Amino acid sequence: MGCLRTSGFMPIVLATAGVLFTACCLTAGAQTNAAADPQGWNGPGWYITGSAPAASQAAAAPDYILFEGPHEMRSTCLEIYDRFYSPVGVCRFLDAKPLVSVR
Repeated sequence: MGCLRTSGFMPIVLATAGVLFTACCLTAGAQTNAAADPQGWNGPGWYITGSAPAASQAAAAPDYILFEGPHEMRSTCLEIYDRFYSPVGVCRFLDAKPLVSVR
């Protein structure tokens, strides 16, 4: 009798597991498909950026160009920067998209 009760319970468990698995897959797919804008921005994190100050603009207020990111950890960002971009940019944490001037 115990086997009959658990066998009736099994389809419910499998259906619940299937719904959870599908929800997780869809959520992960939605996060990886978050489209970056033309500048490469798709959310907060560590980004490799470059600065190109205009002649009429102070060096303290550069325009940022996002090269690559976001990375969850600074060490990963620095590793990628050292390997591919040195000395083009800087690895910095951005939680708001830098303003881009139109020229």
